[in-house]
This record gives sequence, structure tokens and C-alpha cells, in this order.
Amino acid sequence: MIIKELKLRNFRNISSCTLKFKEGITVLLGQNAQGKTNILESLVFLSTTRSHRLLYDQQMIQDDKELCNLECTILDEKEKKIGAVIYQKGKTLLINSQPVSKSSDFIGKLNVVLFSPSDLEIFDDSPKERRRVMDIEIGKCSSQYMFHLSKYLKLLKERNTCLKMNRVDESYLVVLENQMIECQIQILIERKKFFELCNQTISKFYNFLSKQNSLIEMVYESCIEITSLDQMKKDLRELYNKNKEKDLLYKMTSIGIHRDDFYFIMNGKKVEMFCSQGQKRMVILALKFSLVEYIKRIENKIPVLLLDDVLSELDSQKRINLFKLLDNYCQTIITTTELVEGFDELKSMPFIYVVENGQMQAKEGNND
Repeated sequence: MIIKELKLRNFRNISSCTLKFKEGITVLLGQNAQGKTNILESLVFLSTTRSHRLLYDQQMIQDDKELCNLECTILDEKEKKIGAVIYQKGKTLLINSQPVSKSSDFIGKLNVVLFSPSDLEIFDDSPKERRRVMDIEIGKCSSQYMFHLSKYLKLLKERNTCLKMNRVDESYLVVLENQMIECQIQILIERKKFFELCNQTISKFYNFLSKQNSLIEMVYESCIEITSLDQMKKDLRELYNKNKEKDLLYKMTSIGIHRDDFYFIMNGKKVEMFCSQGQKRMVILALKFSLVEYIKRIENKIPVLLLDDVLSELDSQKRINLFKLLDNYCQTIITTTELVEGFDELKSMPFIYVVENGQMQAKEGNND
């Protein structure tokens, strides 16, 4: 998958711009608060239908404007255009200029993997935030996963409403639980696959970037052991029966995939407890490369890698290691405030845009 062109209008601090991208590496060069990250944010939105920085879509509309437009031309077997129009009261998603009624039909048409400095918060975030990260990454590759997750969350809400009633219909609870069990089994299977595939490569990338010899693993804490379909169905039914009195007392569902979590370990120790900030950063960066490999395996397509301010906190050797890894790896877009040491390690020099006050200008001396 290759991004060929991006057009934005009234998006954040960008009144209007057209950026053309090549295979390999593109650098967005400029001082802070000039609009570099806004470019990446627009691509994340076109990948997931949500911003990675804002809660409300309307906050991306430029001040005093009624709407903003995003359009991206991608090459994925054949060329296609995906876009979005964000209004003050909603949004319209477009594929080849035709509106898309369901976001699940849009998500992942452009598949990007983003590294952002805020990603380090994952170690201290709530389990809910970690689940959100996991669900987004799996959902970009599986519309069925998003279907089952959405259905489960609706059933969960209905069960919680039922638990809050003065007279609880326990037979209706069982009906809801049986449907929830079917959804959860499919979700658990996909989550297990996700962690297994990421764990196959995360240590390799961490060790290449850091020049260490460590074993990095992501550990998934699920409500039940993920085994055969029949056994999982039995285990989930037993959990609901065991926790029924507790759920009736507290008027909420205490077990299920909506309570699951995951964490990272390095050489058998929890990363959040025993690792330095530098090590944590390299774990997250390694995870991003593992996500690229996960998408390759699941979709048989190569996503676009977005690296936001990744260079500022890396020492010169780690920057060199990163550039060696990026050489001919996948299309990559990097934001930076300066052209630091390490770019000369690349076999092909990147194409550079200078970003200033929402304006993009190709740097003189770029290779055509």
C-alpha cells in the first residue's frame, strides 16, 4: 500500500494543501506547532475514522469554518481515493467519491501504523485505554472483529440496564449472556492471534534497535483461557453463573472481555515496573514494527508507517539503527524539527517537505 497524494482543506491549521508522496521515506521538517503532526493525524483519521489526539471530530475543523475536507489517493493493487468531510454535526466517509454508510466498510482501507510520543502512556494508562489500542489495531484488519465487538458492547449495555431494574428478569439475562458468549469467543480468538503474531517479532525489532539481547513479550490477561470453542463456551457460562449474585448486587457486569488487559514483560519482568523511559520508548517502537508485520500477515498488504517526533529522544546510535531498519522497509512519513545525524545512513535520501504555519513546501534539492 502506497499513499500517492493527500489533499486537506480547513483541517486544523491547514487552510489548503496538496502533498505528493513517493515510496520510501518522506520527512516533514519544521519547528513545533507548525502543522507536521496534523498531517499524520489526517492520515490516522482516514485509516480509523477517529483522531488519535482529540475526542470530538469537530475539533479538527479550522476555526470559523463550517467543515473540513480530507482526501487521500492510495495505490493498493489498483488506485483508489478515500476521503472524509467533517461537519459541525457529523461526518461523511467516501470511497472513490461515493458515500460509505458503515464505518466498518471504511476502516483499514488506508492502513497506517503510528508512533506518537504519547504512546508511552500505555504503560500507565487504564486497562480501558490499552483495550482501545488493541481493538483499533485488530479492527483495522478485521471487519468481523469490529462487528462482534460492537454487538457485544450493545448486549453488555442491555444486560447492565436489565441488572438495574427493580425486578430483574433472570431468564432474559440468560438470553443476553448466551449471545454475549458467542461474540466473546470470536473476539478472544482474534485477540489471541494478535498477541501471538506480535510476539513473534517484537523481540527481534527491539534487539535490532537497541543492540541488546532481550526477550520482549506482550501478555494478554483474558477472562478465561483461550482453548477450544466448546470449552470456552462452558467456561464463560460458568463465569456468568458464578458471578450472578455479585452482578445483581452491584447492578453491573463484572466479567467478560470488556475487563481484559495486557502488559509487556522484558526478560520475565514487567516493563512498566522495571524499565527506564528509554527502554520503554524502544519497546513501543519495536511494537510499531511488529504491528506492520502483523498487518502484512493478516492482510497480505504493507501498511504505511508514521513516525511522529521519534528522533528527538533517541541517541545517535539508535537513530542510525532505526534508519538502517527503515531502508527499503515500507513507505514511511517522519516528522522532525531538524535533519539529525543518521539520515545519511539511508541508501535513498528522503523527500523533504518544510512545514511552516500550516504551509508545506518541497525542500530545495529533493530528488524527483
